[in-house]
Amino acid sequence: MYYFYIIVSVGGRIGFGICQDYFKRNHDYVSHSGDIVDFVYLFGGIRNHSKSLEKTVKQDWADKVWRIDDWETEWLEKTVTLEEFYQYISQILKERPFLKLKLIAQNYNCTQGQLD
Repeated sequence: MYYFYIIVSVGGRIGFGICQDYFKRNHDYVSHSGDIVDFVYLFGGIRNHSKSLEKTVKQDWADKVWRIDDWETEWLEKTVTLEEFYQYISQILKERPFLKLKLIAQNYNCTQGQLD
């Protein structure tokens, strides 16, 4: 199983990413941010499908990705809302049923332990 997640930073910025171990990845965010942060939406599925979704997001939202100088992050400009981004992800998954990803958790953080 591989995962695509949507996260909101302590400062309110929307982020996204992929990982093989959602528990460890969320724990890393907690460690770096100094606070509990949720994967507001956590999708699980096939590795290549998670990677494909991430690649699509980076292409489609290239003009909304937050950049620091020449560094392209996996965070979005603060003008992007959680609802807007979630609706976009939902639409992609609806239009591309071959992407075998499903929503497995909402508001997940590592204090909840493993979901499996």
